[in-house]
Amino acid sequence: MKITLCSSATFFDKLYSIKKALEEKGHTILLPSMTDFHSLKGSEGESAFAKIHHNLIRGHFKKIKESDAIYVANYDKNGIKGYIGGNTLIEIGMAFDRKIPIFLMNEIPDDEIPDGVNYREEIVAMEPIIIGQDWDRLDKFLRKKD
Repeated sequence: MKITLCSSATFFDKLYSIKKALEEKGHTILLPSMTDFHSLKGSEGESAFAKIHHNLIRGHFKKIKESDAIYVANYDKNGIKGYIGGNTLIEIGMAFDRKIPIFLMNEIPDDEIPDGVNYREEIVAMEPIIIGQDWDRLDKFLRKKD
């Protein structure tokens, strides 16, 4: 199966070990673009200009469209357990709209993100499957889909 990994840019360095583990299970893994990752960081976080310049959002959407599933590596960030930021939220929405299974590493966050927004109910409504890093469980869900 082809699986696209999604996460906050903060966690990109952690995706390689997930990629390796899933490849060992026979999956093809698509990663977010790591192009000029450091140029994404501006004084106030990620730069919209860099996202536009490198076509990062559309590029990742294309990978999601080609996938059989997405896996969201939602580590803790800024004191929020299972952080899911704006980009990851729209990636989950893209997968949901295309009826692509959505797997989460950790529980859906209960906390507000730093800008005071909480979109827990929207994420719950898209029915992600929380599997941790239980790759056998992921395989079972994907086999049911076939």
